[in-house]
Amino acid sequence: MRDKIIQLMARVTNDATLESRLNGSSHLVNDLGLDSLQLINLILLIEEELAVQVDFDSFQVQHLSSVDRFTDYVAGLPKA
Repeated sequence: MRDKIIQLMARVTNDATLESRLNGSSHLVNDLGLDSLQLINLILLIEEELAVQVDFDSFQVQHLSSVDRFTDYVAGLPKA
């Protein structure tokens, strides 16, 4: 699932090099450089591509601290 999420991040940022540059410990804001609009687009794309539903009321900034932590969060989401 982590590879799929990294692919989606590369798609949202229009940066194909991310797939080779990011790893599990990469920070989504500091290393990836996601701005707020890109983050929303990423979450919407993840919902669509992975058929999950993000609860924005329970979403926390700590989920963005690494690709692995974000992947774990997404893996625990209910199916849409």
